[in-house]
Amino acid sequence: MRALHVLDRLGPEEYSAALDVQKNILEAKIADRDFADVLIYVEHQEVYTVGRSEPFQKPPVQTANPDAAAPLDPAPSDVPWVEVSRGGQATFHGPGQLVMYPLFDLQRHGKDVHVFLRTLEQVTIKALARLGVAGTTREGLTGVWVRQGEAWRKLVSIGIGVRKWVSYHGIALNVSTNLEYFRAIDACGQSGETVSSLAEILRETPSMELVKTIFTEEFCRGFELRETSSKNPEDRESGLKLARRARPSWLKAKAPGSPDFLETDAIVREHKLVTVCEEARCPNMGECWAHGTATFMIMGELCTRRCSFCSVKDGTLGSLDPLDPFEPLRVAQAVQRLGLEHVVITSVNRDDIPDMGAEHFHKVVHSISELNPDCDIELLIPDMRGKRELVQSILKSGKVRVLNHNIETVPRLYKEVRPGAVFRRSLDILRWASEISPHTRTKSGLMVGLGEKKQEVLEVMDSLRESGVQVLTIGQYLQPTSKQLPVKRFVTPEEFEEYRREGIARGFLHVESAPLVRSSYHAWNHTGDSQDPSATTLAQKVG
Repeated sequence: MRALHVLDRLGPEEYSAALDVQKNILEAKIADRDFADVLIYVEHQEVYTVGRSEPFQKPPVQTANPDAAAPLDPAPSDVPWVEVSRGGQATFHGPGQLVMYPLFDLQRHGKDVHVFLRTLEQVTIKALARLGVAGTTREGLTGVWVRQGEAWRKLVSIGIGVRKWVSYHGIALNVSTNLEYFRAIDACGQSGETVSSLAEILRETPSMELVKTIFTEEFCRGFELRETSSKNPEDRESGLKLARRARPSWLKAKAPGSPDFLETDAIVREHKLVTVCEEARCPNMGECWAHGTATFMIMGELCTRRCSFCSVKDGTLGSLDPLDPFEPLRVAQAVQRLGLEHVVITSVNRDDIPDMGAEHFHKVVHSISELNPDCDIELLIPDMRGKRELVQSILKSGKVRVLNHNIETVPRLYKEVRPGAVFRRSLDILRWASEISPHTRTKSGLMVGLGEKKQEVLEVMDSLRESGVQVLTIGQYLQPTSKQLPVKRFVTPEEFEEYRREGIARGFLHVESAPLVRSSYHAWNHTGDSQDPSATTLAQKVG
């Protein structure tokens, strides 16, 4: 039985992001006919879409004659309109609506578009029946309908596109959607008054998780597929291939290989150094190394924490090596060979060492400053188990220009993402650094795309500012391997730009916010004394 990959993108996600993901998977399936079928689940941010069946013209915002393209009520001016390459007419997508995109190879499902559509309808009707709703089709009309009293109400919209026998676009089920948005359009050629939702029909609205589970089972039955399992090695491998292809186009970085990159790589190897660029699979490694810049990771390559987002290898008491007393000198010599004006030093967590490596950090700083007195030194440190005296030991040389400790995610997700860390403890580290060494700039970073909400990100910004943090980095979380947490959603460049503006408005001196930003990206820009919003334009980060 053929495999079905279910890609749950949660949301609410901007329509363009999900469309970009569809296009990437579509191209992958056309190029590789062995690529498994994919079913995407997503809730969109508010958007109106218009299919090929209707000439695209955004309706006016005042009431007009209710013909095919005119609104029944004023259309919300802040909701975008998008023309898409599917069949069907205008419809609305938004929170509370479950959108399902089946990217199926129709050469394996009858090679008949009409049969495929009828199967989608039957899958939907059977899934609704399990939820206690009697859905049906109507002659000459698309979608799935329900009878409420004497009136017919449309519950599910269906509109697909097919390219080289691979389907895309799909099904929209109103679970708890705000139906008022439909009043601004003739939804799929019908009055917005005719649209319904599960919340309107049922006494108790089913959860999105239950609806997804039932639809997945019915898709598997209707199309004779089996849902992939993480326990199956072949499924894991094809799932990772899917994850790579499901990335939107703005997450493409230049492949390394320039002469400057190769020179940096040679110096790193010669001095037997470990870089976080390699260990964390940083997408900017090619760019940074080509500029003769690298973030060095000290104290080995095995970590005593098991953060769910990180690909650095785990260490145990039996596998951890003692600290190398010659490492500080080797790092300093590499900095000298590279001619760096700004160097970033980070480390694995070493909970096996009484001072967690605080004194080793100090020795590295001392060695670098001795050989490279004009080089700015930035440290990216662990949480030191919340011990102020260890932060003081790290900063005692007075030579640290920037002290970075990444907050990583919002407090609600700490148990899942950073099980060995405490949000308040991380804030303490940053606050103590400001108090201990006022001339040292403090910095922190966030990953987004793990299931956080915008308001939660803004609240973290406020907490960081209250702790005296001056520099903030925000970037897209990318799953390094199949062992780490999956990406919940891809944040758009426009959303990153909004986070940048919010950060500047809150008083951060520098905010790097874009899809490929990592905590050390453009680190040399973060030592200036004035607020510089132009330092983080999208042109620097995307494309």
